[in-house]
Amino acid sequence: MGLEYFNQFMGTNPIDKKTNKNVWSYTRVSSKDQKSNKSLSYQKEYAEKYAEKKEFVITEEFGNTFESAKGDFTRKEFSKLLDRVKKARVKPFAILIYKMNRFSRSGGKGIALAQELVNKYGVHLVETKSGISTVTEEGEYQIWKKLLKARKENMERLEHTIPGLKKFLEEGYYLGKAPVGYSLYGTKVQDFNNRATEQRVEINEDGKLLMKAWKMKANGERDYVIRAFLEKRGLKMSKQKMSAMWTKATYCGISTNKFLDKPIKGNWKPIVSVADFKKVQAILAGSTRTSGYKVEKTNVDRPLTGFIYCSKCKGKLTSYSVKKKGLHYYKCQSCKGVTLNANSSQKSIKTGAHNMFSDLLLTYKLEDKLVAPFKEQLKRVIKENSNEEYELQEALLKRQKSIQNKIDKLTDALIDELIDSEVYKRKKDILEQELEEINGELNIDAKKISNLEKMIDDSVELSQNINVYWESGAYEVKRKVQELVFPEGLVVNSEKRQYLTKKVNRLFQLKASIAKDAKGTKTKKVSKNADLSSLVAGTGLEPVTFGL
Repeated sequence: MGLEYFNQFMGTNPIDKKTNKNVWSYTRVSSKDQKSNKSLSYQKEYAEKYAEKKEFVITEEFGNTFESAKGDFTRKEFSKLLDRVKKARVKPFAILIYKMNRFSRSGGKGIALAQELVNKYGVHLVETKSGISTVTEEGEYQIWKKLLKARKENMERLEHTIPGLKKFLEEGYYLGKAPVGYSLYGTKVQDFNNRATEQRVEINEDGKLLMKAWKMKANGERDYVIRAFLEKRGLKMSKQKMSAMWTKATYCGISTNKFLDKPIKGNWKPIVSVADFKKVQAILAGSTRTSGYKVEKTNVDRPLTGFIYCSKCKGKLTSYSVKKKGLHYYKCQSCKGVTLNANSSQKSIKTGAHNMFSDLLLTYKLEDKLVAPFKEQLKRVIKENSNEEYELQEALLKRQKSIQNKIDKLTDALIDELIDSEVYKRKKDILEQELEEINGELNIDAKKISNLEKMIDDSVELSQNINVYWESGAYEVKRKVQELVFPEGLVVNSEKRQYLTKKVNRLFQLKASIAKDAKGTKTKKVSKNADLSSLVAGTGLEPVTFGL
């Protein structure tokens, strides 16, 4: 008896029953070598043959490039595929992939992505080499197994490659893309101009700028000022990128790659000294006052927040606003009744904290007849202070000459074959690093000494109008002025409406001393060895520093 009649009752493959015949394809290789050996075209050919056999139409193609599968969302084409699926009004029936290890090698994460495609968006995965798909439960199970197998294969491959990578790193070589400020040379770099027989990492022009940026940061400068400084010189850097840079030990010549058991000294010159790197870390950790403040929308109109202290409990005053009235206040959270209105108004009974602060700054303005004597006194104090600068410069020059002699002797020893090239390179790198630090200090000291007259004029002009700068400046300018004049903040007596100074910048202390002496009042003289580092270093009084 013929059974042909019963063919009409036979089960059919779920893929063959689908009315949506539109599919997409995704191809990928892990390296340029694979891309050049026709692997991509082979994957594409498999997808086309499968589509033809099943009467599918490939409407969109993704990939067709080399992308490492170690991270799913680090692949641009893969991310583009997923994003397109989510946004497409008409979804494809399936995505054709040669083998599942082309889709992902992340194991559980890859399975989660696949499940989202199938269950949430109704888009299946088809492995064209085997014909297995997520259309059936059994096929879905097999796809998940293949994704886990891809992850296992990746882990096994790493077991073989990690020892070699580790050895490479332990020898001081760099692994990965060179950070901003460095240029990477070697046999496998993408830029053909940087091809070399041996790897070397060199400081480029951006790196020379970053040397100054690190020095500024170590001296307590704020990121927005440093970013402006770099941008003026052609190097743009985002907030996030700069913030990340401060924590990278690579910049002080140290490799901390995750494959290493401990930090290793790299075969590249540092952009920042270890001492300055540690200073920056201390600033980031908040162990110094120079770490800056986080500007929030709620306190832009209250710049004295966290700067003024309660005279009763010595705690910092917080601030708040009454939005309906548009009024701002400062308040001690511990002491009852300690509240100050931020600004004076026609309706306010007491003087506002901001008005009091501006009046306090105004007290440091000298009469015109006292400006010239103040300049002379300031010049004398700074010159007396600068004796140490000249002595330091002389000592640095001697060290510079001594190190250069050591490098010359080291070169002679190499030529005479008294030492091998490895010893020569190691010792020379240490000496050159020290020499670079000395040259940097010499440049800074030379500028300090040569710009004395201009610095004094700028400092006097700024200090004479310090209240104007504070009143008219933006939030960051106000904070900068506050910290400059009163580095440890102010204590406020809310009942008497009076500020009590804790510590005053030496420059303004000197002005107060001259003003009182002119009135015949005996005051404590400012020491001729007074610490005027904010003047000499140019970190406190130069108008350019304020961004004015």
